[in-house]
Amino acid sequence: MVQGRTPWGAFVVLYLVFFLMGAEMNLVAPLLPDIARAFGSSTGAAGNVVTAYVLCYAVTGPLFGRISDRLPRRYAIAAGMAVFAAADVLSYAAPSLGLLIAARAVSGLGAALGAPSIWAYLAEHAAPAQRGRAVSLGAAAYAGGQVLGVPMGALLATVLGWRAPYLLIGVPMLVVAAVMARRLPSAGHSAGAAEPGGLFAPWRDRRIALAFTSSLLLQAGRLGAYTYVGVLLSQRFGYGLTALGLVGLVVGIGSMIGSVGTGVVVDRLARRGAHPAWVPAGAALVVAGGVAVATTATVPAVAVAAIAVWCAGGGAFFSAQQTYLSSVDPDHRAAVLGWNNACTNAGIAAGTSVLGAIAVGGPWFAAAATGFALAAALLCIVSVRFGAAPAGEVRASTATTPDRPAR
Repeated sequence: MVQGRTPWGAFVVLYLVFFLMGAEMNLVAPLLPDIARAFGSSTGAAGNVVTAYVLCYAVTGPLFGRISDRLPRRYAIAAGMAVFAAADVLSYAAPSLGLLIAARAVSGLGAALGAPSIWAYLAEHAAPAQRGRAVSLGAAAYAGGQVLGVPMGALLATVLGWRAPYLLIGVPMLVVAAVMARRLPSAGHSAGAAEPGGLFAPWRDRRIALAFTSSLLLQAGRLGAYTYVGVLLSQRFGYGLTALGLVGLVVGIGSMIGSVGTGVVVDRLARRGAHPAWVPAGAALVVAGGVAVATTATVPAVAVAAIAVWCAGGGAFFSAQQTYLSSVDPDHRAAVLGWNNACTNAGIAAGTSVLGAIAVGGPWFAAAATGFALAAALLCIVSVRFGAAPAGEVRASTATTPDRPAR
């Protein structure tokens, strides 16, 4: 049975989940001083609440993606959401910094289980002609949460205290998880068969391995460099917190626009038979150009505009890459997407470390950040030589088969 209609109603709920995940991850930034004061610790020690989340997400993503490929999608999604939400409730009640950090690690586990399954679900249930749009809207929803996470966290912490945001996100997520476990339409996934060495099986496909590596490199340049944007603008142009907040809003909107617009482009090129790797290749070149201009510009308006362009290119890259990888191996979608998320987080960590050892705003900083993005573009172009998904995989990705019945 071919999927003819996209269930946008169900997708809206999943987009809301992505929005909440994005907001929850980023609302920590304005809360760190209050968290440190509450537990009598340093801001650096309180920052481990972010590290715990990111590390657990990155390390367990591939394994949980593989596990979720062996479950009905709705159960994997609901389980991930439930763990994520329960961890938020635990974060609200944590009596010590150590337990708060542990709760954030558990939240990362929930995200690692649920997010790849949601990406896979979007790809499996979207009509073939609308798959790019469906996936890109998910990326835009997550980016929207990231944009609003900081102001939301600051507002809620001011009015209700730093613990409140966790409870206000966690409780609704628990309710939605329970509803989705019973009501989310589950046709469209057939559990993959286990095979020896299955956890690393995606890396044996050269197309997928190149995509993973390009994701790592692109994020090293895109978000690794963005980590130091505040420092760069402050040192070069004297920007304060208010100005930097406005810059964050502008670039966040750019990222959302890049994500949404890419879906339409991907769907049109797919109908024309173009190789899907061309879109992330072009997006990586946009990132490279934006990074190069922003890190060397001496005019504030030019620098800010270039940062917005590089973030728009980054949003476009992520959307296009997720769409491509969600179809290249239909039997192991969540496992592939789990690996891509792990590579994305690894790239952020690598880029932040490498660029942090170079003088911010100097010529070597600009060259290294731009070089990461150019290398990602090159790998995407190289992958075109290996062809798109074989015909059998394309047919499989547009067909639906029922999940195993619920017991």
